[in-house]
Amino acid sequence: MSSDDLAFMLDCSSSEDHSADGFEFVELPYRLRLSEYQPYYLVAGYMDAGFNRKGDEYDVDFDDTRAFVAERWAEMAKSVIQELAAADRLIVTEPRTSQDLQMEIRQKTSEKSGSPATKKLMFTLQPLSRTMQALVNNFNKSIAPHEVQFDAFWGLICLNLRLSFSSLDKLERTVAWLSRLRRVVELFNRCFDICEELNEARLTVVEVMDPMVSILADSVKYLRYYPTEKDAAKAWPQLESKINRRLIELDATVKHLNDITSLSKVNQERQVAHLSRRHATVPEPEEHAKFPVQMLPGGQNENFYGRHIELKAINEYLDWRGSNPALRTYTIYGRRGVGKTEIALQYAYSNPSEFEAIFWIRCETSVSLRQSFSDMAVALSLPGADGNGRHEENLIAVQKWLKTTPRRWLLIFDNAERESILKRYWPVGANGAILITSRKYYNFMKDIKRRGETVKPFNEHQSWNLLMQLLGPDWKAMDNQGSIKVSEENAARSFLAKLGGLALAIQQAANLILNPSIGGSTIVTTYELFKENLRSLPERQSGERSEIVHSLDTLWNMTFSSLTRNARDLLSVLSLLSPDAMPIDLFLPRRQKALDGKLVWCRQNSSLVDDRSNATLSSIITPPPALRNALKELIDSSLLKQEGRVLTIHRVVQEAMNYHSTEDLQASFDSAVQLVEEAFPRQVHSYPLHKYWGMCQSYIPHGAHLSAKFSDYTRPPVDSPLKGSTRFVDLLSNCAWYLYEISDYDVCLRIIETASSATQDKNSLQIGDCRQYWEIALKIRENLLDEDDIDRSTIYHNMGNLESATENLDAAMNYFNRAVEIRLAKGDAAASQLALTYLCIGRVHYLRNDFDEASRWFAQSEALFVRTEGADTQFMSHVHHAYGNVEYEQKRWRSAMQSYNECLKIALVGTAIHPITAAAYYSLGCVEFKLKHHEVAKGHLDKARAIAELRSPARDDGTIARILWKTAQVMEDDAYGTYAHEAALLRTRAEIARRTLTGRGEGDLISIDDDGNPDADEEEASYDALVPMYFR
Repeated sequence: MSSDDLAFMLDCSSSEDHSADGFEFVELPYRLRLSEYQPYYLVAGYMDAGFNRKGDEYDVDFDDTRAFVAERWAEMAKSVIQELAAADRLIVTEPRTSQDLQMEIRQKTSEKSGSPATKKLMFTLQPLSRTMQALVNNFNKSIAPHEVQFDAFWGLICLNLRLSFSSLDKLERTVAWLSRLRRVVELFNRCFDICEELNEARLTVVEVMDPMVSILADSVKYLRYYPTEKDAAKAWPQLESKINRRLIELDATVKHLNDITSLSKVNQERQVAHLSRRHATVPEPEEHAKFPVQMLPGGQNENFYGRHIELKAINEYLDWRGSNPALRTYTIYGRRGVGKTEIALQYAYSNPSEFEAIFWIRCETSVSLRQSFSDMAVALSLPGADGNGRHEENLIAVQKWLKTTPRRWLLIFDNAERESILKRYWPVGANGAILITSRKYYNFMKDIKRRGETVKPFNEHQSWNLLMQLLGPDWKAMDNQGSIKVSEENAARSFLAKLGGLALAIQQAANLILNPSIGGSTIVTTYELFKENLRSLPERQSGERSEIVHSLDTLWNMTFSSLTRNARDLLSVLSLLSPDAMPIDLFLPRRQKALDGKLVWCRQNSSLVDDRSNATLSSIITPPPALRNALKELIDSSLLKQEGRVLTIHRVVQEAMNYHSTEDLQASFDSAVQLVEEAFPRQVHSYPLHKYWGMCQSYIPHGAHLSAKFSDYTRPPVDSPLKGSTRFVDLLSNCAWYLYEISDYDVCLRIIETASSATQDKNSLQIGDCRQYWEIALKIRENLLDEDDIDRSTIYHNMGNLESATENLDAAMNYFNRAVEIRLAKGDAAASQLALTYLCIGRVHYLRNDFDEASRWFAQSEALFVRTEGADTQFMSHVHHAYGNVEYEQKRWRSAMQSYNECLKIALVGTAIHPITAAAYYSLGCVEFKLKHHEVAKGHLDKARAIAELRSPARDDGTIARILWKTAQVMEDDAYGTYAHEAALLRTRAEIARRTLTGRGEGDLISIDDDGNPDADEEEASYDALVPMYFR
């Protein structure tokens, strides 16, 4: 990965400030009280339109979701209506249908006194009622015989239109987002019509209605609160930003439904293929492991209680015997602390279906997922398996084993919450069993045949029995004999009533009762302390708690309060790091000054306080006594686990950590930042970090976690947000640099945005690597750096890339020439950077269609790269790809193919899943398509797509969208129409992605029609524009 390519990414990041502007109150029409409509984005603790319950608090029948969906819609509509002012609540709850909306639109379209502009806008809305009615029909059909009311839905749409008629500008804004909403719903309706599994389809219907009614309600509040055009125009960007986010959510739901349909078909086809191979007369793949293989955390829970019905249901579906599907997915869903993980562990250890291989996969973070699959590769003794690195190769090897092995296997994905980090790990098309524990009922696997169970809290009788079991044989014996004191029994039952039947809470309550320094082995004393702590528990720094979470946090806080000062300070820092794989070495830095603030007591040598004074390596192998004692205390209190030199902490403990004050939180955050910043490799003078990728891999989870925590503690409703520091921004800059080098663009951009918001001095060199507007970075560097400074050449080079990407080619050449001047003067030390600038100059000539001149510059770049980096390095893959593009544009198909193959040969050796590898496969697919080799073209495009989806598991990015579109084009060109249905699904998915990405401002500006579609001759350009320039 080139340094200038990376700088291009870093300097081009967003620095948009999402904080709300302050607006003056204005008089409201309809005699509405001011307090009824405060700006929703200015009210502390404002909750989006949606639900009173959290996502893990529902009772979902996975075999029949009709009742649940009807209940959610009713609750959603009620919640939205309650947020409106009294007068508007009356308006939107009047009986209405789609015909009322249609009449509203027709009336304005035909109104004689109406302006031509108003009539034109209303004319574009004529398909709206038909589209929304189709959605409502799908909803009603899917939940029959249950019935729900849609008066509020139609009322909100009509009220938005009525309030917009007061000015043309308001109407234009409202019609614009309603039209965008209609197009998304049209796509959803198409996907719904072809989905064969109504249980999953109806779940997505309610997920579509949620953001839609949120938009409608927010718009009503906006139109009411800002009746004058001046105020409305000033406030519009805030609402527009929120509408865009909601529309992105809608796009994601549409894509999810489309994926459920298409991926389920792919699953079936691949399962048939794999079964065919199993029964064919060919040698089975060689197994290197000794079976059975089990990779499970800890030991079996000796205190596991009940859940016989749940365990039986799991086994009935996951059992490989009988008529169950080849790939079986079962979701254990429920609220936190209800015992989902313990149920999964109990099933794995009992193993009633006699699986030959069982693997436990930690899903809390991307690093835990990667490491779990690497551990699987090692446990299976797969060729080339490496438990300490090569995670992508390990993943590919494990996926291949899952799809080809005749062994019976079970994967348990514990704490599955984010599809963004899970998608790449699903064994699509394999034959086996998958058990998922999650706080979400989301269909992560996109399996239309998946089953599941809502784990319900224990009832009063079960809660009592579990508590007695956890308190030990003496208490159990007294219970059997009926000799427990009445006061103790009453306290216990009152205590249990507060805990909501949650297994985790009951277990922690038992620990407190048995702790001599807290409960003194009496329930009455413990319960009285609990009630006192319940009343005095401070608010969470990150937001409000529900009643049950309040009780859980109180239990944990009672444990925290019993800790020594050192142990609590250590826990306060650990709670801000990634919960998995925290190396003890993080607390053993050579530069002891890094152990500052809350961790100063961890120093090996208190005399080493100078920044340049380092401890000897031999002195930092073993933790000092104070650190050992604090760790032991946390482990003994069940707050921390240690395996070798690695620490792990449960995320529930992290969530419950209650900082005493903003200063306490800031001090803990600063200490955590110091640790990770000290350990993370530093990028200097725009040179890449590839030599230190191993170290980066160990610490990037903690850098990313700190970035996320900073965002959590700086957004509303936090009253006293965290403050950034120079060290924090330095850490994020180094993290972003590494992430760009490994092509993790989404996380890279999020970290850059955090760094930008955390930078105190907006005129420092630091901000030059964190802001979107390169002009600012250019001015800063020109002000602070010498004219011949190598870092000046970097910003000139990057400005050239920016101008090239926006087709300002003369300006691009000017910047590139200035970069060349400095790099030539630096001699051999800057030869590699000079070669990169030559390559970019060649691209400018390529964009000008001056192919001979482009080839000449590419040749100069090639000559320098061969001498400085070598003929087979990644830099050379970019050169060969550039040569191929020149040949392709001149329709020299064979020459283009030769260059793309050279690019691919180099890329596959060291960067098998890099974007340049996907680009090479894509380009080869395009060449083969031109040669009418449809099957070969499809094969290349499938490989490009596989790499792109590994790189972007969370969403369909521009690269994926372009590949989907091109693949659909190849399939549609098939004379026999073999792939017509699959091509339609791919084209729909590509269209969803393109709309989403262009809605975010990605890609070039192109001509579009009234429905937002590109002109036919610009369709390919619209997809090319979504791909980074280097990989087109």
